[in-house]
Amino acid sequence: MSYHNTPLNYGGDEVDEFISKSIEDVTILQVDEYNPDFTDFNKKLNDVLNSPLGSEPFKALVKKVYKKGKRILFMVDDKTRPNIHTRVLLPVVADRLISFGVRKEDIWIMISNGSHTPATLKDVESKILGPEIFKDWGKNILSHDCDKGNTQVGKTLRGTPIFIDQHVLDSCLLIPLSDSEYHYFAGQAGTVKLFCPGVAGRETIRVNHPRMFDLEKGFTEECRLGNCEGNPVIEDMIEITSIMKERIPIFCVDTIVNRGKIVYLQAGDIIECHRAASFPLRKLRVVDVEEPGDIVFVSVGELGVNLYQAGKGIHAAWNAVRHDKKGWIVLLAPCEDGIGSAGYEEAIHAVKDLEVADALRSVIENYGSEKTFKIGNQKPVDLFRILLDVAEGNIKLVSGLDSDELRSVYRMEGCTVKDSSDVQAILRSLMERYAKEHSNPKVYVLEDSGLLINVKNQVN
Repeated sequence: MSYHNTPLNYGGDEVDEFISKSIEDVTILQVDEYNPDFTDFNKKLNDVLNSPLGSEPFKALVKKVYKKGKRILFMVDDKTRPNIHTRVLLPVVADRLISFGVRKEDIWIMISNGSHTPATLKDVESKILGPEIFKDWGKNILSHDCDKGNTQVGKTLRGTPIFIDQHVLDSCLLIPLSDSEYHYFAGQAGTVKLFCPGVAGRETIRVNHPRMFDLEKGFTEECRLGNCEGNPVIEDMIEITSIMKERIPIFCVDTIVNRGKIVYLQAGDIIECHRAASFPLRKLRVVDVEEPGDIVFVSVGELGVNLYQAGKGIHAAWNAVRHDKKGWIVLLAPCEDGIGSAGYEEAIHAVKDLEVADALRSVIENYGSEKTFKIGNQKPVDLFRILLDVAEGNIKLVSGLDSDELRSVYRMEGCTVKDSSDVQAILRSLMERYAKEHSNPKVYVLEDSGLLINVKNQVN
């Protein structure tokens, strides 16, 4: 039997040839080829540092604010993000600082963990900086803890108390190294999210994030992938960052990474960088299709370390699949670190015996208030609103997780993998099962869970 060429990533291994060519309607969902406005990365970096958006040139700013003994602080993503941009940008920009006369002992790196578990030095070496950069900079690491060392600096117009890491507040210059991306409820990640939730106290996150919820729909209409207009979560984050700008100079270096490479680079004022990224993101992250898929295979690549992060793949596939409870989502994610969020586990276990709509409402009412919210509590809500369109058991998770728990608690069919050599056979079996029940299925393969699939004629 011959198979379509539809490679997907599972734990770093490529899995291919799992859809028989007897199934004709197979499409790999991907954006059109994107041509960056640069071919020489170093030249482009020089250009954006020397002619930044809404800011004086990088060198002039450093010379103005830095004095011996003052801290310049890089802000970088935590271990749950790929950090491709971090490993490219940090050594180059740090060398630039040293060439300006900044002492190495005055340059520090803040891991912007938000309310995730603070990064250990091992995490920093293996998942954030990589061994070579860690060898040079491992002694200059700070790791944000949302429960310790944070100081209130104000309140937003929406009433969110602003608690920020004191290490950030004590710095003379902040340099966020950003990877702009679409986000499933904040609309757009990167830039301002390095401040909230990145270096914010738990009180700030607990008040900001519940602005996403709607008791009937799960999330408000504005809190969706790729949308910042009228989005109360991201608008609050922007205001927090604007208030921080008034206290401390901020010079952002922003990127967009596509297929493992930096294809977009900008620098300067962090709010202007946030806005500027929206146009290239539309080109790089939105795929327009006429009809939804009957079955969607999706991989989350490096994000597949736990179920919490892998949920982004379910969300991406939900946009692509039919919404009449007849479609299937097949997610590839090893989940070697388990569920990955105590907040997710606690909230979803509490409602495991309720019907989906009742479970959705219960989680919001009991775990989604400004007093009760913990990061992870939003994940059951996102899952339940998807299950209003995709029937329980129609999400098939190919992972190392326990299949009984996945079915009874997370309402998915677990396809347990002992090692990556099992994956191809499991995918073939799932495809054969669906094809037996549904003739001439439309099959989508989604290799990038960061894409927004815009379906013109959705089936409800």
